[in-house]
Amino acid sequence: MFLQLFRKLGARLKEQSAARKLERGTLCGKQGADGEPPEANLHLSKPDLTVVASHSGPDTGVAVYKQFTPDLQVSWEDPLDWAYGISVSMYDLGPTGRRNGEPVADCFGILAYPEGAVLAVADGVNWGEPPRRAARCAVLGCLNHMHHALKQHEGDSSLDSHTVFRHLVDSISAAQKLILQQFGTLTTLVVSVVLPLKWVRSPGRWAAITLTVGDSAAYVYRAASRTVEEVTAAAHADGARDPRWCPGALGYAMGEEPDLANMMLCLTFLDEGDFIFLTSDGVADNFDPVIRKIARHQVLESTDNDLPALSPAECQAKAMDLLREVLVDADRRLSAGASRTPTSSKSTHGSSTPATSTPATPTAGDNASSSEPAAAADGGDRGTAAAGCNHCHVGLGRGSRSGGMTARGLAEQLLQHVYEVTTEQRQHVEARSRERERERGLSRGEGPCLSTDGKHGGLMGLAPSARPPGKMDHATVAAYQVGRRKPNEVARSRARLEKLRQQQQQEGAQLLPFLAAQAASQQPPGRQTSPQTTFTTTSAGSGSGSARSSGSGAGSGVAPGPAGGQAPVGPVGSVPASGPPPHLAPGGVAVPVTVTVTDTGKEKAVGGEEGGKAAAGEEKGGATVGVCSFDSPVA
Repeated sequence: MFLQLFRKLGARLKEQSAARKLERGTLCGKQGADGEPPEANLHLSKPDLTVVASHSGPDTGVAVYKQFTPDLQVSWEDPLDWAYGISVSMYDLGPTGRRNGEPVADCFGILAYPEGAVLAVADGVNWGEPPRRAARCAVLGCLNHMHHALKQHEGDSSLDSHTVFRHLVDSISAAQKLILQQFGTLTTLVVSVVLPLKWVRSPGRWAAITLTVGDSAAYVYRAASRTVEEVTAAAHADGARDPRWCPGALGYAMGEEPDLANMMLCLTFLDEGDFIFLTSDGVADNFDPVIRKIARHQVLESTDNDLPALSPAECQAKAMDLLREVLVDADRRLSAGASRTPTSSKSTHGSSTPATSTPATPTAGDNASSSEPAAAADGGDRGTAAAGCNHCHVGLGRGSRSGGMTARGLAEQLLQHVYEVTTEQRQHVEARSRERERERGLSRGEGPCLSTDGKHGGLMGLAPSARPPGKMDHATVAAYQVGRRKPNEVARSRARLEKLRQQQQQEGAQLLPFLAAQAASQQPPGRQTSPQTTFTTTSAGSGSGSARSSGSGAGSGVAPGPAGGQAPVGPVGSVPASGPPPHLAPGGVAVPVTVTVTDTGKEKAVGGEEGGKAAAGEEKGGATVGVCSFDSPVA
């Protein structure tokens, strides 16, 4: 009996020692594929894993693959204002009205519980459908694994942070498996588990247990002190942030293995009311002072000698200062009941007549009667909306408790800031695109999209010092506000968001500039939306039997026809395979593959980018019979 008491006392003293270390900041484990957690091990309260909110995006996010996780019965379309994510493209509009870089290859997912949450963000490497597929699979595989792993400890008083870290490392394997099954390519991943603590010196404490692979980041905004901390800063502490290089990735990074060289596990304290938010590099990079053109790297030669030379540590500190300024400004205005001041700007396509600035209005869920007057825009420092969209405002709901910032407000304000930072780049690329369009005599909606020189939108012809500040990219934020929620609070939050959604759908509804621009480019003239296609493959290998995998993507593409040409895929219902097409196994051996294609859209668009290319055959009994050959990245 005395031995047990001494053990409990020793565990509590060790816990208090770890808590004192955490008071000074985030603790991180050893970087690398071994997945070594921080030395501190904190005991967690018995988790209540009743899902009260689930949210994923962009578009439908991981919901398109939820048939692969039948035990996770959530809609992925049920956000709350304290558990919210948003993902958009910050790229320019082309002459055809399409936004470059589509589809958005980022993905986020949030599972919120009464006293905690699991949230993840993945950033598909490069453009196109395969990276988006990889990002979605990474988020779904990780969140599904974590939810069921934590479910095993529901009501368990022995749960600790090291156990959660082990589950996080295992979730990487689950994510990797789903990526390979769905023929994704490469993606980063950052995931954080927020749970209340046990055995701490003061009540109302939570732990944020985080894993990162690649350059996606996790941050904490401490509401009481209004300070910002990057939880994952140690993952890039050895060097400056490089927007052109991804230090780690899941998917086909090293053959069929992920690159976990920069994987890191981090642990930090949270208090009730604090925010934890995850971002893709499309957000994080636009707070880097070098990318913002307000500093230069100390270790690199530069013609910008009038800019201060900063070390990597100084760049990180400056980035946190810039991020803090944005969040504190948003927090103060939302706490005071005011919306973000709208700005006037020029249209990004067509007429160069400045859009009329309109006064801001109180936000949905905001009982304040005052609003700030419109402010004049200053050249390239403000965002631009698409043609016909005035720069005005959207609802950022005030906090459900203190009347301050919400997770939704934080996410939207961050993306609005990134939109403003990258405005000059978009204006440059779109102006160049219009000039080339006039030279070639193209009319809107006809001909190819010419706004990109290669991939970088007309910026490659400029010297680095002459390029506008910022970095156009896909930008994603997933945010969670820490706290304990009762059922009535969940219902009130859901009602606030529904009211806001209805207000935004009304004609003439006011939107933040970046949201107005996104809405205007959703369905440009002449654009057709590709349906979602899911497929299942069964490959019969030699020796070890058969292997089965599934995949999904938008569009159907084309494939070699009977005469060696290309046959387009028409509208289909179900496409059973007609004979086993060839497929290259990891060893380079051709094996037969049976493919079933199910089209959930009204029509199929020819030429969509896929991991495989399908060919239509003859129709039998209302179903189209065809074959499919895969250009697998494994081969």
